[in-house]
Amino acid sequence: IPLNIFGTTPDHDFSAEKNLIPQRLKQGDTIGIISPASAIFETEPYEIAQETFEAMGLKVKFGKFTKSRYGHLAGTDEERAEELNDMFRDDSVNAIIALRGGAGAARILNKLDYIAIKRKPKIFIGYSDITALHLAIYQKTGLVTFHGPVAVSTWNTFSYSYLKKLLFEGEAVLYQNPSDKGSELV
Repeated sequence: IPLNIFGTTPDHDFSAEKNLIPQRLKQGDTIGIISPASAIFETEPYEIAQETFEAMGLKVKFGKFTKSRYGHLAGTDEERAEELNDMFRDDSVNAIIALRGGAGAARILNKLDYIAIKRKPKIFIGYSDITALHLAIYQKTGLVTFHGPVAVSTWNTFSYSYLKKLLFEGEAVLYQNPSDKGSELV
């Protein structure tokens, strides 16, 4: 069942006829974790990200260059683009999330396979410099992506409940500052 979370507003029509809407997530699906921007030099964030998504009932697949290094970046521009392209082409991957943001995401825009992304639309999540990828992917393909947490975000009950409502249940969510920030970790 495709996500049906967008409606029509006076200024924008976010209907499925004009946009590619990715499929909802379900228990047992696979989320691909990629590093399209800055590198992480410690091993613990990778372990925490994997444990977090497994606790959500998802399988985890790290990109082949996720732990690569090229200066402050997670691999060369070609490696980081290849990793993202591979995740979109991979039929076993249902959603893709950036491990983190940071400088470097905009450097791979001209290396993305927008035809493959359009042929195999998937949930794509991240924020910060990952926004460059959201904008390019939408502009070139019409795929609706999600400006949201990265894999190394703090996954408390607040952020997890929003992700579940939006990406698993396809509910429209109202983004507002919470009165209870949900300090309990998932």
